Amino acid sequence: MNAAIPERRPASEEISGLTERVTFHNSEKGFCVLRVKTPGHRDETTVIGSLPTVTAGEWLVGEGWWVRDRGHGLQFKASTMKTESPTTNDGIERYPGSGSNSP
Repeated sequence: MNAAIPERRPASEEISGLTERVTFHNSEKGFCVLRVKTPGHRDETTVIGSLPTVTAGEWLVGEGWWVRDRGHGLQFKASTMKTESPTTNDGIERYPGSGSNSP
């Protein structure tokens, strides 16, 4: 009897922050590359994963692990992600349709 060898995967962790920029989004498959401002990190974090839609200014919560890509450096690879409407002033200003540009 052969026992199945479980897939080795790094321990997952959660990340959350303000989506500063949508670098890439494939609307057919949902794959996206995001730049996220996370509390406690000086620089923006690159997050890769899948979402049906995503907009700069949304709050992102993701679960996954850190990977180092040869060409793109350190990234957070999310196995699950969800977005929430912005609640901070910065997020509301960046979010389309928030009315922040109205006179």
